[in-house]
Order: sequence, then structure tokens, then C-alpha cells
Amino acid sequence: MSTGIPCECLRWNGTDNIGVQANFALKGVEKSSEDTYVVTLTVSGNGYNGTGPMTFVLKDGLIASLRIS
Repeated sequence: MSTGIPCECLRWNGTDNIGVQANFALKGVEKSSEDTYVVTLTVSGNGYNGTGPMTFVLKDGLIASLRIS
């Protein structure tokens, strides 16, 4: 059954997010262009722990891409 979610997102969710009980704390949001936002998060859990940016690009009000740096 297809969820409509790209395989890469499902894999990331299982290995680096819900699969390791990740928690996200929002540290800041910066609009870097008309449709691009950089969100800084602190991540904690049983996997990656630290602070880093996630870049969201919107198209027609929806997320068109997400880059985790």
C-alpha cells in the first residue's frame, strides 16, 4: 500500500527519527528567500543529538523539499 511519502522519508523516519525516539526543540526560524525557510532545531534521543538546520522550500504553500544539514 502506498502512503504517498517518498521512500527516503520513510527510511529516515525509521532510522533517525521515530525509530530512535528523537525529540525536536525549535531554536529559530529564518526566512532566507520568498519560499525558503531555515529552521534550527536541537535534536535529542537515542540517535543523533545536537543542533542543526533544516531547510524547507515551499511551493504553492506546501513543502516541495526538505534538506537536513
